[in-house]
Amino acid sequence: MSKCKGEVIMPKGNTPIMNQFEKLFRHTRANSYATRARYKNSCKTFIEFLDKEFQMKNLANLQDKHLVAYIKYRKEEGIASKTIKNDLGAIRYMHDMIHNAKYLISDNQTLQKENDVTLESTPAVKGDRGWTEEEFTSMCSFLNSKTESHKLAQDLHDIIVLCRTMGFRITEAVAMRRAQVRQASRNGQYQVQSEAKNGKWRKVPLSPVAHQVMLRRVAKLDSTDRLFVGENEKTHEVVLRFENALAALRDRMVTDEGREKRTWTKEEMSIVNPLTFHGLRYSYVQERMKDEMDKGYSWEIAAGKVTQEVGHNRTDVIKVYLADSLD
Repeated sequence: MSKCKGEVIMPKGNTPIMNQFEKLFRHTRANSYATRARYKNSCKTFIEFLDKEFQMKNLANLQDKHLVAYIKYRKEEGIASKTIKNDLGAIRYMHDMIHNAKYLISDNQTLQKENDVTLESTPAVKGDRGWTEEEFTSMCSFLNSKTESHKLAQDLHDIIVLCRTMGFRITEAVAMRRAQVRQASRNGQYQVQSEAKNGKWRKVPLSPVAHQVMLRRVAKLDSTDRLFVGENEKTHEVVLRFENALAALRDRMVTDEGREKRTWTKEEMSIVNPLTFHGLRYSYVQERMKDEMDKGYSWEIAAGKVTQEVGHNRTDVIKVYLADSLD
């Protein structure tokens, strides 16, 4: 195997297996356009590697030894195991299209067990769930246009803004009380209390946009203490109402960019994550990590700060929220 670092140098003109590769992807319609494009990009790098290291003439001869060599090469390049696993998924997608393939190729577990390679485990990342800025803005604009005639539209708008700009879980936003807003107004930090998951209290920097929402709603309160839950309502009932309302609206707000952003693969099947309240936490984490790293902080320091804001206190969980957004 070549020890040189960097991009594999290709000979001039298309090689036989590059032509075969191009033909396979030109005729397939399996999965979405975005998924096919991503798979094709991953496979092209693999084809270039096969040309350089094995001078392969026919993709029908593809077998485990080629995958093992590629894994070692990519690891030497410093490529993360998560990315390599994605590459292997793309290669298997391509292999399934080779009608005269002479060999079966093994799954990742077998490749590791029977060869001298290791693909480190990663947190259970089920794709990116974050909203794009356009999707967030479109949803807010639509709900704003309905607020005069529909109270639910105003409530849903405010909950979405709070979750997006403060990283709240939906229950944490719905359970908000007047006293918490007053305290946040005094010290610039919002105290999430027993409504937090597992009852873990935490402080979150008060965003100006969220503060405006809080103050507007507090000003309209009468004798009740809660901003979103009525006197005869239960928090979980209100949460369900908001979740159902979002589910009824979200498909019309999805953009092509957002759909591609939230597409991931499981057992070589493409899955697109829908717009959810939890996805707003993803967007919050991604934005906050970028902000902190733009200030010059290392990934570890930025993650240590942001993970406290979202109530996890574990930096490895931040990798789940980031998906590939900072790769």
